[in-house]
Amino acid sequence: MSVTITVSEVREALYRAAGSGRSKGDGAPSVAVLGQWFHEAVGWLVNERDGSNSLSVLADVAENLDVWKQTLMARVYSQFVGPRLTTHQAALQDVGPQVLSFWQAIQATCDWIADLAWSIRPATRTRVLHRQPPWRTLAECLTTEEPLSCELREPGWNDSVKLVGIADAVVRLTNSGTTNDQPVAWCAIELKLGQTSPAVDLGQACLYHLMLNSSENLAASESSDSGTLALISFRPQRHEQLFDAATLTSARSRLIDLIGKLAGVDAVQATPPSGRTGPIISEAGAIDEQVKSPSGAKPQPHWFNTPTQAHLDLGKKLVSTLTTEYGVTVSLEGPPIVGPTFLRFPIKLGSGMKVAAVQKRVEELQLRLGLLRPPFISIDNGVLVVDVQRPDRQTVHFDDIRSQLPQPDPRLGGSHVPIGVDIYGHLVCANLATTEHSHILAAGTTGSGKSEWLRLAIAGLIVTNTPETLRLLVIDPKRNAFHALRGSPFLWKPLVFPDEQPVANVLKELGEEMDRRYRQLDGADSHAQLVARSNVPLPRIVCICDEYRDLISRSRDERKQIEDQICRLGAKARAAGIHLILATQEPRRETIKGPLDSNIPARVGLWMQKAQESRMLLSEPGAEKLLGHGDLLFKDAGPPRRLQAPLLTEANRVAVFGS
Repeated sequence: MSVTITVSEVREALYRAAGSGRSKGDGAPSVAVLGQWFHEAVGWLVNERDGSNSLSVLADVAENLDVWKQTLMARVYSQFVGPRLTTHQAALQDVGPQVLSFWQAIQATCDWIADLAWSIRPATRTRVLHRQPPWRTLAECLTTEEPLSCELREPGWNDSVKLVGIADAVVRLTNSGTTNDQPVAWCAIELKLGQTSPAVDLGQACLYHLMLNSSENLAASESSDSGTLALISFRPQRHEQLFDAATLTSARSRLIDLIGKLAGVDAVQATPPSGRTGPIISEAGAIDEQVKSPSGAKPQPHWFNTPTQAHLDLGKKLVSTLTTEYGVTVSLEGPPIVGPTFLRFPIKLGSGMKVAAVQKRVEELQLRLGLLRPPFISIDNGVLVVDVQRPDRQTVHFDDIRSQLPQPDPRLGGSHVPIGVDIYGHLVCANLATTEHSHILAAGTTGSGKSEWLRLAIAGLIVTNTPETLRLLVIDPKRNAFHALRGSPFLWKPLVFPDEQPVANVLKELGEEMDRRYRQLDGADSHAQLVARSNVPLPRIVCICDEYRDLISRSRDERKQIEDQICRLGAKARAAGIHLILATQEPRRETIKGPLDSNIPARVGLWMQKAQESRMLLSEPGAEKLLGHGDLLFKDAGPPRRLQAPLLTEANRVAVFGS
């Protein structure tokens, strides 16, 4: 049974090997939501919709390269970029430079696509079989978000490794298809916005070269080597490097060694397979570091083990139910991944089968497999996966993940809020200092683990801060959710109970503190810049509120006052080092739509009763299929990720909260 490793996991290991001082590159830092839009914009331009695509607009203008570029820019702005900037205006108002860089990168991308279409124009005219507009030929040759995979087997490994990933774009041209008119079989494109690491990007590019050239069950060292690979980054201007097959092949063996170590299949840890030593990659000074033992790269928590026979039998029953009873031909692509809460079965569709054929059988699968909740079906790293509740569910504790919390800055403290662990045991955090995570909205019904998750978030902040770098404003309508925090030195004000103290007045004071800090900024762009300039700690203030809907369900006047303050804080508070973490039991339209929806970007969706509630919070269903007790979906810039929130025990509360 092969071990599955994702390109993103290898990339993380390469960052660690390169070292923090060399990982940033020379680009400006980006914002996650802008990076997501950037990738989506390329797909929007070239992918076919309703028999056409956005490139078809070139058929209606003069055959002139400059005209083509201007036409694409106008179209992508009016139909893609402009509407998104308008909708998210409040969330992006304090990241103007990044928005400008994003638009400049979009313009550079339009230039690049127009150049590609122009370069293949002669070929489309001379070939009888290709008498079609160059933009259509380009659309056929350029695919985005393409799933790739390959099977790796090396001497000295005790198992094979399946490498999976999604290439940003792949161009397949046979003759004069590139911008420099060189013959290639294909060209893989990595689209980067903002900061880049040349070393790590080259390593990731080599992985895609490997996957594009390797057929299943073929050793990497025996695969054919063809094709040029282009690394394109936008900083925001376009930077392009072309690497031939020989260059990429010379770097590949070091990466295979690293993959073996990450997967745990390298039987000889002291001596690399085949006697290889030296740097991972050495190309024009890109990477010149030793392969480091990836401590923590693949955590081995107590629940992370090989599948039991019961787990394997469940997978067989899953396939049998779909294939035999409902005629949906599928097969297992490998053993299940054993997470603490659920088992993830990678599924391969049979010929002619569609994902929808599996998705519409979730209720039948729930009955046949005897599940508490319907199975969760999604695409993970280009592979169709079915998540099924684990019959022997394990508990993740706060102590299990404490060592994974990022190291705090001595002057700023820690801005990372633990959200949960993924199926491999990696801790996922939200960074309050970033635009896409500046405020968090959580929702979940009774038994979902919502209050426990809020306590986890507080504990994660406390253990990475001191009272000089963090203060908490805690609003507790239930009066018992945060009892252990009474008298904590981290409190900005004593615990706020709405039946004793008007919450609108407390939020008004917080708004006044925000205004005071803005006066202190005096030209600084953020809380971090202010602290760096003054060299004096200014504590980050995090307002935590459970049962937000209860606050706005009292009088109309009180609701308006609270929503007005939330709107102000949500739109402006991040730069002043003030953040909101709000939770509600019922994510109804009257609760979510409005100030919360437009000003709170990050969402934590725990188990909910209805798919409609999930749509209100996450813009898509899924939370109604969760298993409760901390099983959650985390959504920021991209699609929701399924995580398990660690449990903060009573002993943890006493130790961390101090009472």
